Formats: sequence, structure tokens, C-alpha cells
Amino acid sequence: MVLKVENLSKSFGKTKVFQDVSFTVDKGDIVCIKGKSGEGKTTLLRCLNNLETADNGSIQINDLYMCKEIDGHIQYASKNEMQTIRQEIGLVFQSFNLFPHMSVKENIMEAPLFLKKMSAEDIKKRADELLEQLELQGKEQSYPCQLSGGQKQRVAIARALSMEPQALLFDEPTSALDPEMVEEVMSVIKDLALSGMTMIVVTHEMQFARDVANRVVFMDGGVIIEDSAPENIFTYPKNKRTQEFLKKSLSHNF
Repeated sequence: MVLKVENLSKSFGKTKVFQDVSFTVDKGDIVCIKGKSGEGKTTLLRCLNNLETADNGSIQINDLYMCKEIDGHIQYASKNEMQTIRQEIGLVFQSFNLFPHMSVKENIMEAPLFLKKMSAEDIKKRADELLEQLELQGKEQSYPCQLSGGQKQRVAIARALSMEPQALLFDEPTSALDPEMVEEVMSVIKDLALSGMTMIVVTHEMQFARDVANRVVFMDGGVIIEDSAPENIFTYPKNKRTQEFLKKSLSHNF
């Protein structure tokens, strides 16, 4: 088991974003989270990466607790423990979030250098390996403003991989891309899946969920209403809301 989430809830003021969310992710799992906009999928990923704090519940990554509920109150790991935990789970943002004043290679190297996880020589070597893996050779000294959307997202993926995480989270990785760039980025994610990388992917790409994911989690009303293999979700959805969502999505060629 890489990740275990139990009874996780999050609200902004009086607005409940999601509640009592529970699921586990094993090593090598490709979990696709689906549901209409506003269901809290992005907020859930941000909680898993500690960019948002949950109100209740627990998040366990490997044997370490990011947060857990004690006597009805949520308690987060210490600053030092959190630094270790966050290195185990990377997040690829919808809008890339690259440092505009840094080159491609500097963006990839920044986090490992800041956290001193490896020697400078090893960090440079790892960055070169990722540049080749993500087909970014020749773009080392380019700045984000000089890249296409697909290239920016590949740099963002390389940056997340530079920390050698146990799992990667993707928040709508193709929604900010032109249609011709979508397949470029999805191909990279598929290659990562084939390499055995554990991933949680929030995406509207139906074909990816069918072909690559081994689990699909469907959220509605801020709760998980289905969690099953893709063939079960797409062929025999049990919940009426899942059936309605799939009917509308497929009719729009998502």
C-alpha cells in the first residue's frame, strides 16, 4: 500500500467540498478520479499533497501519517516529518506552475537542490535523464515562455519526477492544452503507467480511464459513489448518477 485515505472531509466555510472520502492505492495502481466539475477532485489532490488542510480524517503515505484524527481532532505531522512525507507524493498541476524566471533544467533541479536530497552532481545527472525520458533534449536552457503547452506540461512532469516520489498526482493534466497537444501529454502519462509508476489522475479523458487505469473512482455530491475496475464502471455502472454522467460525457465525445 502506498496511500490510504480514511474518512477525509474538507469544507470552505459552510460549503462542504467533500466528506468521508476513503480509498487505498497500492503500488503500481493507476486510479482515475472522475465526476462533474465542482465535486472537490482538485481540492482532494491538494489535501493529499498538503497544499490544503483537511478538516477530518487521515492520510497515510507508506507507513507515515500526513494527518490523522485523534479524539475528534485532526493532527498533522511535524514540519520535519511533513517534509519527508511530501517527497513521497508529487503533484502535476493543471496550469503547469513552472517558475517563469528559471530555465527548463533549473525548474527540474530546484526542488532536489532546495531539499538537498541528493548531491548536486547526482541531481544534474537525474535532470539530464529526465530531459531525455520526456523528450526535452535541446530545451534545457529554454524558459517556460518559449515552450508549447505540451512541452510545459512535460517539464512539470519531469519536475515532479525529479524528487523520485512513490506516487504522482495529476490534476486535469490536459485541460489547459490545445487539442493537438493532448495526445502528446497523455502518451507520456501512459509510458509512466507502463513503467509501474503509481498514479492518481483527475481527468475527463474517457479513453485514458478505459485503457490505462486499473481503477475508476467516481465522485458525486462530494462523496465517492463508485470505486471499481474501468470495465465495471463503463459497462455496468451501479449508481444512477454515474450512469447519467457517463451518458452525457460519452455523447460529448469526452
